[in-house]
Amino acid sequence: MQEANVVDITPFLAKHQLPLKYQYLSEQFFIPLAHDVLSAKMAGQPMLVAINGCQGSGKTTLADFLVTWVNSNTEFNSVSLSIDDFYLSHAARAELAEDVHPLFATRGVPGTHDIKLMEQTLSALMAGKKNVPLPQFDKLTDDPVAKEHWPTNQKPVDIIFFEGWCVASTAQQPYQLQTPINDLEQYEDADGVWRRCVNSCLANEYQNVFAMADYTIMLKAPSFEDVYAWRLEQEHKLIAKNGLGKGTFDEITLRRFISHFERITRENLATLAHDVDALLLLDSQRDITKMQLLADKISQPLIFTDLDGTLLDHDSYECDVIKPFLAELNDTGINVIFNTSKTFAEVIDIQAGLEHHQPFIVENGAAVYIPKNYFAVKPIGCDEYHGFWRYALTQSCDKLHDDLNQHASQFSHCVRLFSKFSAQEIAELTGLPLDKSELALQRQYSDPICFSGSDTQRQPFIDIMSSLDYEVLVGGRFIHITKGTNKGLAQKWLLNQFKKAYRNPFTVIALGDSQNDVAMLKAADTAVLIKNPGSQVQAHILQKAWQLSDKPAPEGWVQEVSALSIIKAHLAAKKEQSHG
Repeated sequence: MQEANVVDITPFLAKHQLPLKYQYLSEQFFIPLAHDVLSAKMAGQPMLVAINGCQGSGKTTLADFLVTWVNSNTEFNSVSLSIDDFYLSHAARAELAEDVHPLFATRGVPGTHDIKLMEQTLSALMAGKKNVPLPQFDKLTDDPVAKEHWPTNQKPVDIIFFEGWCVASTAQQPYQLQTPINDLEQYEDADGVWRRCVNSCLANEYQNVFAMADYTIMLKAPSFEDVYAWRLEQEHKLIAKNGLGKGTFDEITLRRFISHFERITRENLATLAHDVDALLLLDSQRDITKMQLLADKISQPLIFTDLDGTLLDHDSYECDVIKPFLAELNDTGINVIFNTSKTFAEVIDIQAGLEHHQPFIVENGAAVYIPKNYFAVKPIGCDEYHGFWRYALTQSCDKLHDDLNQHASQFSHCVRLFSKFSAQEIAELTGLPLDKSELALQRQYSDPICFSGSDTQRQPFIDIMSSLDYEVLVGGRFIHITKGTNKGLAQKWLLNQFKKAYRNPFTVIALGDSQNDVAMLKAADTAVLIKNPGSQVQAHILQKAWQLSDKPAPEGWVQEVSALSIIKAHLAAKKEQSHG
C-alpha cells in the first residue's frame, strides 16, 4: 500500500453544504474506514461495498467521500450508486397501487424499485464491463431520468459503493408483522397486505442483490425518533435549493412519508449492527461518536517459520510440495514470514522459487528485510538494500572472529567457521546444490561453526562463548553464535511494524525444529515444533505448551498449520467470500 496523499476536501464540503468539522471526521473515521475497505478487497476482483443508514444519516455523503478518496489515493476506480436511483416510475408504482395496495404509490420500500435493473447494473459492473448505464432518478419529477442522460463508466470499476436506507436489510418473521407499529400501518394497512408484501420482496429478490456485497457499512442512528429531525433538515436543504413543490415535503407530509420506512428502519437499528463489517455510531446531532470495525475484533494470523527441517525437507530442500498451500495462505491474506539462519541471498532465491513476496528474517535474527513500500511508511532505523528496507539488529561477524581467536583458540582444532568452507564442501556437507552453496556463503552478520569435537569438548566451548555474552544455539548441522539478538527479538520487532501498519490484532504462530528456533517459538502465541528425526537436541527443547507434528517437513508443516482453528476459520471465510 502506498502512503495516501492528503486530499483537499474543501470543494467536497461546499458541494454537500458540510461544516468544517467534516474534515476532522474524515481524518478520524472515514480515511481509516477506506483503508479497512481496501484491506478486505480481493486482488484482481471488483468489490461491492454496501452502505446502510436511515434517512438523513449521511450515507450518500459518506459514499461520495469514499469514492473521492479512493479515486484520489489509489490506482482503483470506484463509483457510488444509490438504491434511490432504481425507483420504479410514477406510472409503474401507480399500477402497483391499483393492483396490490395503495401504499405502493409512494416510492421507497422494497417493491418500489426496479430490482431487475438493479441486479443487471451491479452484475455488469462486477463483471468488469465498461460503458454500463448508471440509472438516475429525479425526485422532483418522481420519475427516472431519461436513459439517454444516464452516465456510464468509462473504464472498469474496481469498487462500487452502493448506498441506501434498506441496503443489506433482512426480512422479519411473519409473527412480527401482525401488530401495526404506527398510524400509517394501523389506518392505511389494517389487514397487513402492504407490509407482508414489502417483507416478501425483501426476503426474496432483494436478498439476491444484497448477497453480492463483499463489505457492509452501517451508519447507526441513536433511535428512530431522530430520523424525522434529520429528514426534515434534509428537506430544508432541498427546498432552499429547488423551492417547495413536487418532490419535497412540508412537515406534515414528511411525517407520513417516513412512516413508510419505520418498520424496516427499526428492525435494522435492532439487528443489523451485529452483522456489518463497519459500524459508525451517531448521536442525535448526527456526529459520529465511535467506529467499530469487524477487523478490530478478528485476530489476523501471522506465521513465522524456520526453513530447513521446518518448512522445507531437511535433506532435499524441496519447495514444490509446500508451494500450493503457501500460495493459498497468501491469497487468503495470511502472511508467512521466513525466520531462518539462511542468508539474504538464499532467502531471495527460495522466495523466487515459491513466488512468495513477504518480509523475512535472516541469519538467526540478525536482520529483517521488508520489500520496499510493503508498509505505507518505512520503519524507523531501516536503510535500503537491493529493493528492500533493511533493519539490522546486530553488527557484522568480524567481532565474532576476533573473540574466537582471542578467547577460544584452544578449540581451534575442533572449530571450523562456515566461511572457511568452499562451496563444494558446503554442498557435500549439507546436500545443497553447488549454486545454492555459494549463496549460503554470502553471510553478512553471522558465521556458523562446524564443531568436530566430542560432547565433553563442546560444552566448555559453549561456556566460554556464553561468558562473552554470546547466545550459543545448537542447530541441526551447525552451532549458531549470536550477540544481542535472536529469532525471537527480530520476530517481535517485525510484529510491531505490522501492528503499526494495520488496525487488526494479530495472533502469532511460529514453527521451528531445533534449538535456534526456541526464542522464536517462545515469543509466539501458538508454537509448533516440527518433527525432525535427524535432530539430536529436539527432545530436550519440547515444551508442554508446544505442539509436536507427527510428520517431518514439509508434510508436517502443512498438516499442523492447516489444523489450526484460526487458519481454518480464515480459509473458510475466504472460500465463502469467493463463492458469494
